[in-house]
Amino acid sequence: MPQPDEARNRKNDNLISAKTHWKLYTSFCELYPEGAFTLDRNGVFKSVNSKALDMLGYSREQLNKDFNQLITEDDRSEVLRRFEDALMGNPQNYHCEIIHQNGRPVQFNLTHIPIWHNGEIIGVFGIARNLTMMNQKESELLKIAKSLNLAQEIAKIGSWDYDVKSSYVYCSDPLYRILGIKKEEGFKTTYENLLGMVCQEDRERFHAQFERLLQTGEEMDLTYSIEKPDHTIMTAHVRAIARTDKDGEIVRVIGILHDISEMVFTENRLKESEEKFETVAKNLDVGIFSVDILTGQVVYGSPAVEKLSGYPLQAFYSGQVKWEDLIHEEDVKDYRNQQGKLFQGEMLHHQYRIVDAASEIKWMEDKTFPILNGKGRLVRLDGIVQDISERKRNEEKIHFFAYHDYLTELPNRRMFDQKLEQFIAEGQGEHRRFALFYLDLDRFKYVNDTLGHEVGDRLLCEMSKRLTSKLGESILFRIGGDEFTIIQQLITAEDPGRLAQQVIQEVEKPFQIEGYEIHITTSIGVSIYPDDGTTLSKLKMNADAALYRAKELGKNGVQFFNKWLYIQSYKLFSMENDLRKALQNDEFCLYYQSRVDTLTGTIVGAEALIRWRHPQKGLVPPSEFIPLAEEIGIINDISYWVIHQVCQQLKAWKEAGYSVVPVSINLPAKTLMKADLIVNIKEKLAGHSVSPSLLEIEITENSLMSNDGAGLSAIQQLRELGIAISIDDFGTGYSSIGYLKQFKVDYLKIDRSFIREIQNNAEDLTITQSIILLAKGFGLKVVAEGVESDEQRELLQSLNCHYMQGYLFSKPLPVDSFTSLLSGARP
Repeated sequence: MPQPDEARNRKNDNLISAKTHWKLYTSFCELYPEGAFTLDRNGVFKSVNSKALDMLGYSREQLNKDFNQLITEDDRSEVLRRFEDALMGNPQNYHCEIIHQNGRPVQFNLTHIPIWHNGEIIGVFGIARNLTMMNQKESELLKIAKSLNLAQEIAKIGSWDYDVKSSYVYCSDPLYRILGIKKEEGFKTTYENLLGMVCQEDRERFHAQFERLLQTGEEMDLTYSIEKPDHTIMTAHVRAIARTDKDGEIVRVIGILHDISEMVFTENRLKESEEKFETVAKNLDVGIFSVDILTGQVVYGSPAVEKLSGYPLQAFYSGQVKWEDLIHEEDVKDYRNQQGKLFQGEMLHHQYRIVDAASEIKWMEDKTFPILNGKGRLVRLDGIVQDISERKRNEEKIHFFAYHDYLTELPNRRMFDQKLEQFIAEGQGEHRRFALFYLDLDRFKYVNDTLGHEVGDRLLCEMSKRLTSKLGESILFRIGGDEFTIIQQLITAEDPGRLAQQVIQEVEKPFQIEGYEIHITTSIGVSIYPDDGTTLSKLKMNADAALYRAKELGKNGVQFFNKWLYIQSYKLFSMENDLRKALQNDEFCLYYQSRVDTLTGTIVGAEALIRWRHPQKGLVPPSEFIPLAEEIGIINDISYWVIHQVCQQLKAWKEAGYSVVPVSINLPAKTLMKADLIVNIKEKLAGHSVSPSLLEIEITENSLMSNDGAGLSAIQQLRELGIAISIDDFGTGYSSIGYLKQFKVDYLKIDRSFIREIQNNAEDLTITQSIILLAKGFGLKVVAEGVESDEQRELLQSLNCHYMQGYLFSKPLPVDSFTSLLSGARP
């Protein structure tokens, strides 16, 4: 049984060993290229590297606690189980959520590798990979732990001289100290006494070699263990030679004893560390290597090197395969240039491609660390390599879609602007001309709304492929929605026109998509560099103005920019700005045109017609600003303003004692579709105490046909309120008798185009007569618009038309003038 002093010394040795062991792993942890940490058996952090701190947002001081406190509550029990399994010697790999310093959970992949010491597991080496960061960007390459070799202490050596005759061993003072023998205590250094200090398991071997030396003179070279007086064990290496007298008899043996305890301890520790390092390395997908610069030989390669290259490690060790031989031919020059940094003591971090044994090209990220000797000379290279092919593919994909449309893979708006700037710069220097085309697909929204967005997307892709195949050197871009551009370079005067017609013809050809035959057309606006602009913004603006004009002229055509278009574009821009301010500046007003009974000529109603009192242009008719209001999205505000003004005026007439007649209001399709239309009208009627019977809503035939679902619901609700419904401009739109049956309305208003020449044109007369007969068949009243002569009035009377409206009776009048008309009807 060990004495107390002996036990205390052993405990101290183990403590020092454990601390050194943790220090080794702390160093390895900090050098590790990914997030890494070590935990003791209680789950408390022993070390955390900078990478892990960056990922978690904590400082090193904040992580002086139990690792499990960082785990979300849902994952805590599973993580604890995994940690306990690792302490049983089973490496673990799993996913969990860790609480970031900002309080948010972050998805991590964790690896636990047991840390062994003296046959026992004293903790866990952990690797943390941020899974969230790995979806946008591949994880950072691992850093290799540098050499873990321990520097050897200065050798402890003692000399001795054995006298064969007396069996006495003369020892030097250093040898006494090494053996722990004190001269003053009277220990006799005889061979027998010294042999007794040799540990039992080595004693017989030691004695046999010593006897052979005495018998044959063969040199003695032996490593063995000694138990010192304080019962500590020392490892010694002894070398001895025999000396003979003049007769050749061996009379002396002279030797040295070297205390190699620390060296053996260091070697054992190094071997243990290498085994554990190898365990870690085998669990990584990162290649770790070490190259001796003096010999040019690979002295270490991890299993991942074999996996990355496709060549066995032995091929690298033997020199049969060199890593530089795998470098892609396009990257060899740069690779060799980069290597020069290592000889200057700089760490090298670069990326290149290799061609592996299967001829597959792979992207590598390489971190190489130069190891210099005391004289500053490069003696070794340690490093890591990792396959980043997937990351490169993702980066290339991200870069591609930064400049290309995701759906069609055509160059996008960003690429378009860059190319346009480039061609403008080149054109200035070399006087090159090019054409800029703006394309807009006609009625593409109808395809989306009717057949769905998937079919619409397929149509855009197919059209893009078709045009790209026909454009040659010209470049097609998708800049958004159904909007495309083309840049045609090095043009003659005729080239843009020919290309525009070719594009129109290609788009006109039917597309077969998911069983549908789809027909579509395109409108094109063209501007020419430098004729129509020498800057990006000017060329784009002028091409857009030309496109707008092409759509105005009926679509499916091409329009080249000219100065007149610029003037029109500026006027439109100016009008749009003014129109947006018109409501808040109270620039709108209502005019009223009377509706009269055909037989009596009595005023039975009126139509409210909006006008715009422009500060500079004077009175602007609705035909000039209503379409623009619809396009820029303020038509509903204008419609609600009209409803409010009409209700307010009806109330004013009623309070003034006039015989109030119903007033009709024109509502566009967009307003008819508004969800709050009915609520708004109810509020305005109630707020002004106006009967619904005094309000009439006019809708066009086209808006009725194109909004059947929502339109039918709105019409039904309006009629249920007691509001009359009339169809304006009847006969000019889609004209469907079935709709008259489906939509319950009260009036049909015959468009003025049929009344203008009714007395001279038999066709107009027939159409008018048919409409009146049709209306009577459905029990509807008929209003003829645009009546301007007595002849027209008499003809309409003969056809039994119910009501008339036109300049024959009154032109549209401001409210004061129309009020004077009503005064004749005062009771």
